[in-house]
Amino acid sequence: MRWFWFGIAVLGLHLAGIAQSFPGLPEFNFDRRGDAGYIDSLLTLGRTYRQQVESLPRSRRTDSLRLEGLRFMTAVFKQTRGSLRDSSYTYAKRLEERALAYHNPLFVVRGLMQQEYYLRVVKADYLQALQINQRVSQACIRLPRESSPLWQVQMNMGDIYVLLKEYQNALKSYQASLNLLAQNTSLTGKNRKLLTAQAITQMGEVYEIQGQYDLARQQFEASRQIALETRSQTNLAYADERLGDFFISRRQPEQAIRIFDEGLAVWTQLNDRAGQAAVWARLAECYTLTNRPRLAIEFGEKALAVARQSGYLRMRQMATQALYRAYRAAGQSDQALAMYEEYVVLRDSLTNLRRVEELSAMQKKYDINQVRAEADRERLIQQQQLIDVRRQAEISRLLAETEREQLASKTRLSQLQQRVETERLRADSQKSRLESMARVDALKRDIEREQIIRFFLVSGLVMLLVFTVIYFRKSRLIDRQKRRIEEFNHDLEGKVVERTAELKAANDQLRAKNREIEDALLRGQTLERKRMAADLHDSLGGLLAAIKTSLSALNPTHLSEREQLIYQNLLGMTKEAFAEVRYLSHNLQPDELEKQGLSEALMRLINKLNLMQTVTFRLDVAALPRLGKTTEFNLYSICIELCSNILRHSEATEADILFRRFDQELNMIIKDNGCGMDPTDATGMGLRNIQARMDQIQGRYEVHSERGGGTTFIFILPVSVNTVVS
Repeated sequence: MRWFWFGIAVLGLHLAGIAQSFPGLPEFNFDRRGDAGYIDSLLTLGRTYRQQVESLPRSRRTDSLRLEGLRFMTAVFKQTRGSLRDSSYTYAKRLEERALAYHNPLFVVRGLMQQEYYLRVVKADYLQALQINQRVSQACIRLPRESSPLWQVQMNMGDIYVLLKEYQNALKSYQASLNLLAQNTSLTGKNRKLLTAQAITQMGEVYEIQGQYDLARQQFEASRQIALETRSQTNLAYADERLGDFFISRRQPEQAIRIFDEGLAVWTQLNDRAGQAAVWARLAECYTLTNRPRLAIEFGEKALAVARQSGYLRMRQMATQALYRAYRAAGQSDQALAMYEEYVVLRDSLTNLRRVEELSAMQKKYDINQVRAEADRERLIQQQQLIDVRRQAEISRLLAETEREQLASKTRLSQLQQRVETERLRADSQKSRLESMARVDALKRDIEREQIIRFFLVSGLVMLLVFTVIYFRKSRLIDRQKRRIEEFNHDLEGKVVERTAELKAANDQLRAKNREIEDALLRGQTLERKRMAADLHDSLGGLLAAIKTSLSALNPTHLSEREQLIYQNLLGMTKEAFAEVRYLSHNLQPDELEKQGLSEALMRLINKLNLMQTVTFRLDVAALPRLGKTTEFNLYSICIELCSNILRHSEATEADILFRRFDQELNMIIKDNGCGMDPTDATGMGLRNIQARMDQIQGRYEVHSERGGGTTFIFILPVSVNTVVS
């Protein structure tokens, strides 16, 4: 199934730049990706093309041709397998470096996208892939929308969100990719349709995970219809496989067979042995479900031969499982046993591999969240810096206005002084002319001159005083504004500190209240179980004892043979009921669970079960530490529930309770060799209670079982400092 996404993504990234391709470079035929001669001819053509364009003089067009040659080599190396595929990353780095030197942002983005694909798909390095996607998102802002590969960034982010199990965000990213694809004119119509089919299928995968099966089927069928319209044989075969897998998961094997037959015809036409084997394995499973063991054996053996030769573990597991069921249905027990043993080995191997991948995915999820948190932190810092710049600009504006007002005041004062000086000179001139007149006229004019001088001097002093007052008032106003700004900043910082302290105190109180609630709930459950145990032992136990005493008082010798048999049955059933009441009253809350821990409680439980039951129970608690009271109480209750189910329903002769420690996880394994069960039918009240208890202690569990093959429950509990009690 992964090859489908690989093929579509490679095709889309390769053909994103066809509009600028050199005429000597052909369009890649994805249906021939398995043809080694075809790939070699493309590599030879690419090397020849690069030698020719490197010899051309530098210009804008020849620079684009050189970059196109590097992009073509990267796209072709993507189709190779093994160590040759690493060359695609090398050429992608060269493409980025050369595009930066040529100042060509479009090819810089294409080189980064080629690197992102290699890191995410080939190396599974989601952290570096996420960082490259962030760089590309920034770079795409400067590119025209009709040629921007931002649609690929959104599709990549959707894949990363699926890894993080953020399915709503994944659907939003895939929908955004579809919208951007519709606006991109640099892609050919066929390639745009194939990339649209990829996004639609990815959305179908998310819908199936969420249990929206009708929507998922619509998406898969729409993707298959696009493959038919574009006449892409390889993509049609992959679409048939995906739709057939959906029908198998929904228990509709007849519809799956019809779809798989069409896909098999395509793989046969393309002479793709791996594709044929993948469909054979699925057909074997379908024919097994439809009770046609002969056909299932025929297709399963062919798929198993290819899987063993090529090392495809998943295909081999599917084939061995189908062959086991087919051989068993055909009455060939030896072959069925051999296939079952091989299937169990593969299942355990893939299970361990899946657990390692889950641990790796958790670490990658943590790293990705760290990158996202760092990006958010940088954005907040930039916002704070922007606020500071705005504040500084406002302060600078106020200071500039103040300086302008001061300069205007000085200008007006200088004008007044000039006017005063002019008037004084005019008065001196008049004084010189009046000296030649009569003394009377001179005295009169002297008096008038003095009055005029006094008037202008007083007026000038008044105006100077007014402007001085205005200047000082403006200065005081500016000082008050500065102080208000400083007080505002100080109050804001104090409020932030105070609010932070309040939030921290509230969080501490909430955590303390949660711990009190959990302790109170555990104490209440403990007291209630002790009360119920006492009531069972005192009330119902006393009543049964009275019944037994009353029966013992009867003289069976006076009874008929049939009545004596009934009498003996009543005595036996009363004894068994009394023992069951004592067993239940003790197991509701055993003293050793509270005083000595889960290990001692389970040892005593197993000893009692082995004394009075036909099933042999074994216990291994070497890896079990002392846990918190809530955790031990819930694990003990789960053991009681499953032991009761084993005794009543499993028809087993042996059962095991094991504890294993893996890094930061504690596994409790309960298994038996009984008749088995169908995990999809496990909807009883007991299993719902078990799920509720695991949710309460933040754990999870898995069920592995099949009819006649026993049942294994694996309970996975994260072990932290708050869980283990020293």
